[in-house]
Amino acid sequence: MEDTIRRALTGTAERPTLTFRRTYRATPAQVHDACTDPERLARWFGDVAGSPSAPGDAFTALLSDETDDVAAGRVLSCSAEEIAVSWSWQGEAESVISARITALDAGTTELSLQHSLAEPAHAVGYGGGWEQCLHALARSLGAPDGAAGDAVPPDGTAGDVVEADAAAQWRTITRAPLELAQRVEASPDRVWAAFTTTDGLRSWWWRHWADVRFEVDARIGGGYRIEAPGAGITLRGSYLALEEPGHLAFTWVWEDADGSVPDEAVDVRIVPDGGGCVVRVRHSGPWVDDAPAASYRQGWEFTLGQLAQSLGA
Repeated sequence: MEDTIRRALTGTAERPTLTFRRTYRATPAQVHDACTDPERLARWFGDVAGSPSAPGDAFTALLSDETDDVAAGRVLSCSAEEIAVSWSWQGEAESVISARITALDAGTTELSLQHSLAEPAHAVGYGGGWEQCLHALARSLGAPDGAAGDAVPPDGTAGDVVEADAAAQWRTITRAPLELAQRVEASPDRVWAAFTTTDGLRSWWWRHWADVRFEVDARIGGGYRIEAPGAGITLRGSYLALEEPGHLAFTWVWEDADGSVPDEAVDVRIVPDGGGCVVRVRHSGPWVDDAPAASYRQGWEFTLGQLAQSLGA
């Protein structure tokens, strides 16, 4: 079965952020209404009490037939393109959910949902639960029977299957992300520019190759593309977080003769330290063993060493 959701794990070990991206055959207005109107929410999410449509609005959500399966929250922001709410399920520490709605082409819309957790032990459970909800949203928007993950079999078990499969995916992604750090004798502003501008990346990223090409559009929803034709590799991704000059996060997708590899992501923290700073990298992916992380560690240590040499010269 084709996987219709793209996943990314960013944030820190203590406060992870789960990102889900899915395309719907609907207009942005239809997706927005489905995410804010209580009657529409009941079709795919839960029974919502309150009217979560303007900043400050409080609401509760009954998520199943169990009377204690209740979450409470309030609207933090709400526009045609983006919605953000606080969230606390069964009294857990408050977290933040945001949804970005982007018009694509041919009457389709991308929904990018991020859940920044305060309790990391809940990551796998939320991963499975959110994917079940996003498939249910597709059905509520009229996804045809047979669309990947969206058809409802006669016994009604589709939601349970989707949730279990998704939880298994998130269990793999959260198993053992790679973490490493590099001190750089430069200000956070200079390091930020080195990560988020074409000229900045060109000064250090893969500089041992002469033919590397860069495209950078550093904005939420924008992306980057790095090509090394001589080596036969292309790396691309989209930006998930940009908080100048201290934090950025982005998806990480290799393109080669074997196709693309989804569901990897990188979180970068630029922490002031004396006269320079420390760059902390957290790289996650659907790795079933430790071999990919070990390989990436070698690559990141070499590449961050090039950054330190370039800015410290």
